[in-house]
Amino acid sequence: MKFEIINPSDPYTMEADDLQIAAVAVCLLGDGKYAAKGIDGDTGQDVPIFLFGGVDEWFTEKFGMDYGETASHTLNSRNDALARAFESVTLGRTERSSITDIGGRAQAIAKAIREKAAAVAQEEGGCDA
Repeated sequence: MKFEIINPSDPYTMEADDLQIAAVAVCLLGDGKYAAKGIDGDTGQDVPIFLFGGVDEWFTEKFGMDYGETASHTLNSRNDALARAFESVTLGRTERSSITDIGGRAQAIAKAIREKAAAVAQEEGGCDA
């Protein structure tokens, strides 16, 4: 699914496996200050801005868990899909016009998720890559 990241700076898009991944990603990326709008046939798959609250109610309605539970579940059980969503964040023009580096932040979050997953796998006796 492809999403436009609604934010006050530059135009960015993101690809996510589903609405849950997109919702957690956009909330982590913008601390509730960004929204996501489904595009390319994924219309109606939108994540609102949570500047004035309502995050727990929206997540519970959509996913049966509040934001904290959904984010925790996603980070623990779907970390690869979440990291891929962050890695897919793309600027819609050749140069950033804002000092806010949404793409850079997305890449840093993806890296942190992958490092955490590798550390957990190592602790659990996983194979070295």
